[in-house]
Amino acid sequence: MARRFFVKVMAPDRRALVALQGFDLDLFAPTATEAEGRCAIDGLITLDQLERLVDAGYQVLVQEDASRRARAQHDVSGLDDFIESMER
Repeated sequence: MARRFFVKVMAPDRRALVALQGFDLDLFAPTATEAEGRCAIDGLITLDQLERLVDAGYQVLVQEDASRRARAQHDVSGLDDFIESMER
C-alpha cells in the first residue's frame, strides 16, 4: 500500500475546489473553507496524487505522514473491560 499523507489542498477559487472531485481523492468535505476568494480542503493522499495536484496548479501543504497518527491497533479493550474499569 502506498504511503499516504494528511494534506491541505489550496485552490484559487470555488470552481477549482469543485474540480477536485475529478481527481478521485480522499478529501474531507467538512473541512472545506473559503477566505479572501481562496479555498482549501483537507485530505489524505498519496505522493502520486500530490504530484498530480501540483501539476494541475494546486498548492498542497503536507501536514503529516498518515502512519504517525495513532490508530486503535494495540491495547484494544472491549466494552466489558471498559465498564469494569469504570466501576473500580
